[in-house]
Amino acid sequence: MIPPPQVAPKRIPVSVFIIARDEEINLPDCLHSVCGWAEQVVVVVDPRSKDRTREVSRAFGCEVVENLFENFSQQRNWALDHAALRNDWIFVFDADERVSPQLRRDIARVVFDPAAKAAYAVRKRFIFYGRWIRHCWYGPWTTSLFRKGKARWERREVHEHLIVDGDVGYLQGDLVHNDFKNMDAWIEKHNHYATLEAAEMIRQERGDRLTGRLLGSRVERRRWIKDRLWNRLPLRPLWFFAYLYFIRLGILDGALGFRFCLMHSIFDALTTSKVWESRWIARHPAGNYYRDLLAKELTTHPHEHAFYRE
Repeated sequence: MIPPPQVAPKRIPVSVFIIARDEEINLPDCLHSVCGWAEQVVVVVDPRSKDRTREVSRAFGCEVVENLFENFSQQRNWALDHAALRNDWIFVFDADERVSPQLRRDIARVVFDPAAKAAYAVRKRFIFYGRWIRHCWYGPWTTSLFRKGKARWERREVHEHLIVDGDVGYLQGDLVHNDFKNMDAWIEKHNHYATLEAAEMIRQERGDRLTGRLLGSRVERRRWIKDRLWNRLPLRPLWFFAYLYFIRLGILDGALGFRFCLMHSIFDALTTSKVWESRWIARHPAGNYYRDLLAKELTTHPHEHAFYRE
């Protein structure tokens, strides 16, 4: 039997943008999940990208624009202002994520709904070495679909939130997070994240950041708990491991679940250590232990000056 002719699907009037630097390995799956149905797909490339990120993006028919990456909120807000996003709805996700079929259907339903809310949040399905970590790291909700002009990212170096002017709904479909880069890349990335998060923890409140409120929105409550309680908890990395592994049931994900929870608690330990380091440096003048030791020794043994050249 001759198969029926393939009919091109109707494009959904949504502008998708992805920020990327050296994402050649992740982009094919990422773009495959949106380029067949989204009316506009823009890849915002850091000009320091050294691999085939641009070429892969153009091969999928994407629009490519370049801007120097400073941090995630700066880059995404730049895209809102300068990437010529032409649709009334905008969807944002990362190069190591993929839009699931259910999420694609959800987006189509929202975009064509005249009574839709200002924005919608999705959950992330985290894939770790080929397996879904379905217990300890399912979510949290991330606002990714919104009406143009109704949202901007707070000015924060890392773990930034989208501030929405209006109500936020929730979509059933997942974003599938599946990074193909190796452990070295994960460690390098999270070490950098730990540096940025430590800087945010010791930075004074600013008017361009989301303020945590216990009786506020879901995002505001999370920020309040993090700033007022979690960041002040002693032995936080141990509690974080216990929370992920036992309370969030990472133990049910087997050996991979244990390793996943351990890695994220180590990342938390890096963050707390960098906060401690910054505060220690602020309290202590710069010193040189060896030079101080030598000066003390030469005070009691002045004849030994001949052994040391200035």
